Amino acid sequence: MMVYIIIFLITIVLCGFEANMKYITIGGNKVAIKQISFWIIYIYLLILGICRNEFLGADSSSYKIYYWDVYKNLDFVSAIHHDNDFGFGTVCWIISRFTDDYWIFRAVIYGVSFTIISIWIYKYSKNISVSFLLFLGFGHLKFDFTILRQVIAVSIFIWGFKFIIERKLLKYIIVIALAACFYKTVLFMIMLYPFGDKRIKNERAIVKIICLLGAIGIVVAGGSLITIFYQRQDYSGYLVKGEGYNLLLFYIILFLVLKLFVNRILQNDILKTELNLMVPNICIQIVATTFSLFTRMLFYTTPFTFILVPDILEELDVETRKTMVLILGVMLTLLFYVTYRNADIVPYITHWYRK
Repeated sequence: MMVYIIIFLITIVLCGFEANMKYITIGGNKVAIKQISFWIIYIYLLILGICRNEFLGADSSSYKIYYWDVYKNLDFVSAIHHDNDFGFGTVCWIISRFTDDYWIFRAVIYGVSFTIISIWIYKYSKNISVSFLLFLGFGHLKFDFTILRQVIAVSIFIWGFKFIIERKLLKYIIVIALAACFYKTVLFMIMLYPFGDKRIKNERAIVKIICLLGAIGIVVAGGSLITIFYQRQDYSGYLVKGEGYNLLLFYIILFLVLKLFVNRILQNDILKTELNLMVPNICIQIVATTFSLFTRMLFYTTPFTFILVPDILEELDVETRKTMVLILGVMLTLLFYVTYRNADIVPYITHWYRK
């Protein structure tokens, strides 16, 4: 647990620096705090992920069996047909041509996908450390360690957020189609597109929420349909147990606070539109309290929060921003503790650890 606590505390300290200053002078050179924050957090988390033990994470054993099957028994055509997500099968086959070491395979998948996500954060976030604090608090590190195929899909899908705001449906669909090659559940994310419409008024937003809840309800009611969609019986257990009340409470509080700032103080139409994209988060989390399989759907939608929150903080005056960062830090610390205390990646074990 300590390795996770250390990076979380480092990130909180960096949040304080970014809230107070933009640049620092090192050896007579002016260096952006944003760059320092990015490289410290990125390198730490990259090393942490690459050096982790191959059995750290809930799905490790099934991935290892699959990878060895591809390495030993399958040619290229067989590999891409062997897996329901042919993009993932292709990646497995390519890496297996170079090594049979499952640890290397996991390291490559994590290294590439985490780097893509980090580049996205660096490109679009106005406060790097706050974005990574949300990344850690929402449990995305645990997710990146565990669900290999979905993390690839997420690293592709997040680049489609800008097309929601820019109202470029075709480009958004192309991004989703590419991500679906690695994990088909991303196809459900087409539902996010209407939430980026700048013309949406409050009454229309209510109608959208009702429709979304209804659509989710239909999917949930057919638990067997979801199992068939995944085509893996080992996921069926997730349909009968709920989780995430703490996370739901956090989402609701965060949404209400951000909405207060955006609607009453900032009066920023662009931020109002971006804030609409938090609504599906809350709706999905409501369902996840009963059917925890839906928790995995949140990993598509929560990354937008990594950009939205820094956008709003940047619009505030310095003193208000400091206060908000402090409040956010306290809330995320509590969420971090709840998320990681019993996580399947705790305790952290390195690849070289032997009993």
